[in-house]
Amino acid sequence: MKINDYKYKAKRMNDGKIVSGITEGPSKAIVSQFLFENGLRAIEIELYNSIIAKLNKITLNKVISEQDLIFYLKQLSSLLRSGVQLNEACEMLATQQTNKNVRRIMYGIYYSVNSGQTLSDAFSEYPKEFPKLLVSMIAVGEKVGDLDEVLDETTEYFEKQARLKSSIKSTMMMPMIYMIVAIVVAIFLMVGVMPQFEGMYASLGGDLPQMTLIFMNTGNFMRANAIYLLLGIVAFIVGIRFMYKKWGKFQRLVSFIAIKAPVFGEIVKLNNLSRIASTIAQLLRNHVPLQESLETTRATLNNKIYRDLLTQAQKSVMNGEYMSSAFEHHYASEIIFTRMVMVGERSGELGKMMNNLANFYDEDSDIKVERLKKSLEPFLLIFIYALIVVMILAVMLPSLALSDQLQ
Repeated sequence: MKINDYKYKAKRMNDGKIVSGITEGPSKAIVSQFLFENGLRAIEIELYNSIIAKLNKITLNKVISEQDLIFYLKQLSSLLRSGVQLNEACEMLATQQTNKNVRRIMYGIYYSVNSGQTLSDAFSEYPKEFPKLLVSMIAVGEKVGDLDEVLDETTEYFEKQARLKSSIKSTMMMPMIYMIVAIVVAIFLMVGVMPQFEGMYASLGGDLPQMTLIFMNTGNFMRANAIYLLLGIVAFIVGIRFMYKKWGKFQRLVSFIAIKAPVFGEIVKLNNLSRIASTIAQLLRNHVPLQESLETTRATLNNKIYRDLLTQAQKSVMNGEYMSSAFEHHYASEIIFTRMVMVGERSGELGKMMNNLANFYDEDSDIKVERLKKSLEPFLLIFIYALIVVMILAVMLPSLALSDQLQ
């Protein structure tokens, strides 16, 4: 589908003022409707092509945030339950968007649906914005004729995942802030404060304490090579990201370290096992075959170890074995996860057991995240207090040594 840019002139309905601007849409009629719903009556609408308009269409990352996607799905479900046709619902939701990049995508979805495509096919044209799980679930809902119910279930799933992710992020943010502040203060003291002692001692002919010299030389080195250090940090980050994307062995190493890391490893396990249980439960509940459920679930994970585990589970199922055999006795799994999956497979109620596991992890997440916070506190306090003591000594020792020399 082609979403064009249009230059318009319109009258503001509340005060009659003539305004002009640029917006986008699949047709002049829809642009006119968008303007009307925003309090403008169109006078002129004409196609607009320019280099700036084309550059504005280029996006590097996701356009639709997780929260915006959840809100969009809720609105879509509500409209469908109210008896609104799918193409009309897509048009209404596209027209009300204020972010031009989001509106462009929503217009594209409306255009596809209005042209006869299914909603799942329309979503699949934007893989960055709409996860594979969502596309699979929408396809199931369209096949069984229960799209609004599937939308509600899928939205609930995304909300649970968003809550868990937000809880983990907020927990990780605290130590990150403390560490950054401590490092910034240390750099300020090394670069801005300690070099002042150098001239003072040089004039008096005294010797600086060894600890102060170490910090001072470090500060001088950082000041003299600031550009190279910054470029080196940027190059290191870019290199790590490139290696992670292109080199499978490096991905596996990073994933292994994340799982085995003290304190944080438990949260990595919780996040991945919870997502596996929730996603498979959601798919099986909607009659998606196990093989396809495992493949779709695999696509939702970032950790290479867990992706490999699901690949192994797929092979086990294909060979007529239980998927639980891939997780059994594996360091990235937990006994409760393996046992419940095994019971579900042998009783023929895997979907129900996965749902129970998802509920268990949902309730357990708050406890484990709170435990993580309490575990991090002593480490943070020890690090910060140790850094403060060392920096105070590095600053105070020269003063004490200077007073002794003056006496």
